[in-house]
Amino acid sequence: MENIGSLDVVGIGLRAGGDVCVSAKAYIEQADIVLIVVPDSFSKNWLVSLNSNIQDLTNLYQQGKSRAKTYHEMTQKIIDEVKSGQKVCAVFYGHPGVFVNASHQAIKSLKSDGFRAQMLPGISAEDWLFSDLNIDPGTHGCMSIEATQFLLYERPHDIYAYTILWQIGLIGDHTLTLSKTNQYHQGLTLLKEKLLRDFPQDHELTIYEASTLSILSPRIERVSLGQLTEIKLTAASTLIIPPVSDAPFNAEVMAALNLSNNDIKEPLNIDEQ
Repeated sequence: MENIGSLDVVGIGLRAGGDVCVSAKAYIEQADIVLIVVPDSFSKNWLVSLNSNIQDLTNLYQQGKSRAKTYHEMTQKIIDEVKSGQKVCAVFYGHPGVFVNASHQAIKSLKSDGFRAQMLPGISAEDWLFSDLNIDPGTHGCMSIEATQFLLYERPHDIYAYTILWQIGLIGDHTLTLSKTNQYHQGLTLLKEKLLRDFPQDHELTIYEASTLSILSPRIERVSLGQLTEIKLTAASTLIIPPVSDAPFNAEVMAALNLSNNDIKEPLNIDEQ
């Protein structure tokens, strides 16, 4: 038998009121308490119009304080409210399961203790990226990864796929503190050196920042790889690296399937209906 308290984690997308799905809106309206992590007053005011019992968890962020500690405090706050018998709705901007620690940890902990806990999807920055930049990840494939992880770990890099590096303005920062970004950070220089092993100096990259308001345009700035360390970045900046070229065919597999290059559409994709 499940305990009385419950948790519904929802995402409101990047544009409050416009991206939110019908189910997410209903959970916000019907909750006993709504715990929110949203980036602006417009989003907060819109949520207050749906449910007056709002608590803003962004107040847990503090300059110089480890984000890991903040995430732990957010998680514990969500768990405590549910265990007090409340029907809780935790609201995060974008997708509530993408680059969000507290949502996953709270659900895992509550489920193990017999509480009902679920997550609904939301429109993430990556969804807007594909739309704003007219990129179909099905054509060449896509590697989507946090920038510092890409730099610190030895892992295969598919240069024939799109590479999306999140939080590029914080690359090399392992402290998890809310510090100002620095365009001359050593991490960016090391990334440039790494990419130059596989891409030419003039390979075109894109700096992208999704818009959180419909009246504003997203940041879409084209730069060459050689210019990478000269570009002003923010914590919201994302770097998109297009494929260096089409991937070469696997001759052995092609022969086994009795196929020639002309038999295959390049790049492989599903025909439009």
